[in-house]
Amino acid sequence: MLLGTVPMPASASTDPFVIADEGRTILVYRIASSDLSRYGHFVQKEEPFCVVRFDGAVFQSLGPPSDEELVQHVLYAKGLRPYGAYEVLAPSLVVEWWPNIAPAIALRHFIFTFEDSSFECVASTCALAGIFATADIARSEAFLRLR
Repeated sequence: MLLGTVPMPASASTDPFVIADEGRTILVYRIASSDLSRYGHFVQKEEPFCVVRFDGAVFQSLGPPSDEELVQHVLYAKGLRPYGAYEVLAPSLVVEWWPNIAPAIALRHFIFTFEDSSFECVASTCALAGIFATADIARSEAFLRLR
């Protein structure tokens, strides 16, 4: 299911950036041009980035598949597509890997798909932490929000 609470990733090279510590993960990526008006007014040449925070994170991965390889992902048949932000409903990954703790802390499975990679995170929450005019500002803010 597409997440309506965060911007969709841009379709061109987005250079996603991830930082994490025990229990928290932060993802930074460029916002799709189709979402720009929804999240603010930007100068014409700006390519805004967002910071998304995952609390209660127990797993995160940034790597394959790319947008071209996504058809091989097990969830492609269920609607997973390139350049999207998703929550997996009734996630088998959570049930298989954390069968005893998943119900107690309400673990959820999130997938963000980019041009050259995909990001997966199992966490309690996923929330937009901010929108910033440049990648450098967004990355700096991500470190501040990890504290």
